Amino acid sequence: MAKIENLSVYPLTTPTADDFIIGTDTSNDNRTVSFKIADISAAGGIQGLQNVLDTGNTATQNINLTGNITVVGTVYPTTITAAGTAGVAGQILSSTGTGIQWVNAAADQDLQSVLTVGNTTTLDIITSGNITSTGNITMNGASQTLALSNGTDMTLAVNSDITTSGNINLSGATSVLNLGATAAINDYSGATGTAGQILTVNALGTGVEWSTGIPTQSMPTLQQVLTAGNTAVGVGISLTATSPLTLDATSNIVSAGDNTFSGTNTFSANGTLVTTAGVVLSGSLFDGAGTGTLGQVLTSTATGVAWSDLSAYGLVSVTTAAPTLATVPSLPLVASTAAGAVTLTQRIYAGSSLIGVVPAGGTASTFLRGDGSWATPTGTGVTSVTGAASSVSTGTPQTITPTTGAVVVTPHSYSGGGNVGHVPSGGTGSTFLRGDGTWATAAGTPQWSAYFKFLNGKFTVTAGDYMINGGVTDFGGANPAQSFIVSHGAIAPSTLAITNDRLMENIYFGNAGDGGCITSYPKTAVCEIDYQVLLDQTCNVTIDVWKVPETGGTANATPLATGTIAITSGVLATGNLTVAAGTANEIIAGDRAMITWRSDTTYSNKQMTMGLTCRFQGAA
Repeated sequence: MAKIENLSVYPLTTPTADDFIIGTDTSNDNRTVSFKIADISAAGGIQGLQNVLDTGNTATQNINLTGNITVVGTVYPTTITAAGTAGVAGQILSSTGTGIQWVNAAADQDLQSVLTVGNTTTLDIITSGNITSTGNITMNGASQTLALSNGTDMTLAVNSDITTSGNINLSGATSVLNLGATAAINDYSGATGTAGQILTVNALGTGVEWSTGIPTQSMPTLQQVLTAGNTAVGVGISLTATSPLTLDATSNIVSAGDNTFSGTNTFSANGTLVTTAGVVLSGSLFDGAGTGTLGQVLTSTATGVAWSDLSAYGLVSVTTAAPTLATVPSLPLVASTAAGAVTLTQRIYAGSSLIGVVPAGGTASTFLRGDGSWATPTGTGVTSVTGAASSVSTGTPQTITPTTGAVVVTPHSYSGGGNVGHVPSGGTGSTFLRGDGTWATAAGTPQWSAYFKFLNGKFTVTAGDYMINGGVTDFGGANPAQSFIVSHGAIAPSTLAITNDRLMENIYFGNAGDGGCITSYPKTAVCEIDYQVLLDQTCNVTIDVWKVPETGGTANATPLATGTIAITSGVLATGNLTVAAGTANEIIAGDRAMITWRSDTTYSNKQMTMGLTCRFQGAA
């Protein structure tokens, strides 16, 4: 038979219910039979969507419909394609009137639209941008807060004020109330004050007012002022109108400068020692013209004093008279003056307590007796004295043996400890006698100290940053530069190099080497560093001293000394830094030293004064 696809034999036609279809009858030996299309439909041979889904509701193919889909249940799409796209994150579906499309939410709805729908909320409003409004912003909930964070500022334009019946609290550790160049503060009466006035509490205690006087309660005592700081630079103290300066027995005046006394000065002490005398002259005395010449005496001019020669006041000669016998206990020399001629007479020793010079008449075989006469000694006694060769001391400086007859005196050289003796031989111009009796070269090394002062009247610091100097400080001067004004960040100079210009501005001492020195100490050892710190900020501060090469430009600073200081605002902190141990404290030729300041607290516009006293020692 021909193939079904042969349309000449089997032409296409539109089927009807009475048309036949050839099939197989499985109930009758699979005979070939004919079926009407209507019978097939009645027997369930034509499948509906329900029949298909009952058989299986999962497919991997697309479904294309030109009609509508009505869903009574839930649709779970992975994506929805509208106008050929699945949209981007944040877009929403919007009707086009004839279809749908993905659009940006902001394109359809702004703040005006939201507030038109409803302008009241019980939720917080959080923004990372600015809020600009020509209307009012009203917050009327109980105990609510307008909170600005993460560096957000509130800026008020001209004629925009803040009016409150409550308090304005600055509670942050670094909170600052900044007033511009033309800003003013009104007191309770509305006055803005005049130049030189200060803000004080008014007499009724109901507000503050501008005043020209400092209240008694706010005036510090002299003790409080001197406790805060007792050093004045470039300014003096003038006492007038009967203002005495009284010092008790434990106080004194120490002056290294020139002093002028134009009034009457009374020195009432009359002791005979350097610690008790009324006036102690350990230096020269200037009479208005000079300090005099050798032999001159200080005389009165009726209106003052002057150095003068003795001859100008009657001293014309000094004569030595023949000795006379002492008759009463007296000095061995007696002076008498007649018409400007001074006669000096010696008294001859006459025995007992009659002090005088040795009388004439003695011989090689006589001795002066206690009565003042010469006599030949009786008895055998010592017949000769012989000096023996020196030996090492064993306790006494010399040995005499025997004690009568031919006496031999043996000297002993010092051999250390308690063995008294004369200086042993062997010393040179560069050696010294040690306590063990031997000569040795001196092992001591020179030591010296240096003081460094740092000031900053507008000290601003970020917590954790290493602060270095940005300019040369005039140590001890009247106009020092601001210290520690440059931040090196939170990275130590041993890790991150300081630029050469900053390094030069931050060097305080160093070692140029030992060239040209008579005695060679090529290294300088830092023995001790003590500190005095005064800061009007309570915090912990770490002071680091670093050793750096003079060539600079590298991150190779090494610790030389360090110390963490607990500071209470306005209280002087003192103590010592910990100096590196061993040879780490040595500064060799070419090394320099710099200092950094590091605080655990951020603060701004504070006043700082710091002094470092360093003790050094030469090292071989």
